[in-house]
Amino acid sequence: MTQKTDVFDKISEEQTKNQHMLEKLISVAHTGSVYSEPMTQGDYTIITASELTAGIGFGYGMGKGKDEDEEDENNGGGGGGGGGAYGRPVAVVSIGPDGVQVKEVVDPTKIALAFFTTVGAMLLMLRQMFQMLRK
Repeated sequence: MTQKTDVFDKISEEQTKNQHMLEKLISVAHTGSVYSEPMTQGDYTIITASELTAGIGFGYGMGKGKDEDEEDENNGGGGGGGGGAYGRPVAVVSIGPDGVQVKEVVDPTKIALAFFTTVGAMLLMLRQMFQMLRK
């Protein structure tokens, strides 16, 4: 009976840790994470807008079974989790005498990755098409 209690105690500890981690991730998603503090230079005020992505995953498991050299069944269990947050600038808001302007921040890495992924998929498709024509 104490083995089951130990397993449930361990799972309860893991749940507490995961809840704490989730609370940390949620605390990241506030207005200050998306919009920067306004910076003023002369007649212009600049505010950056960011994209924020956060994720978390966790799981638990329990089971029982026999070892080959033992007659009694053993109980076991465990759990774990992880998470992360990512932010990147997506726009710059400029406020000045000419009015408000919003300028997009271009991410060349994303564009390059999309390009090479598309080219790779097209080449694979062409290869398959030529192989089917040969048959």
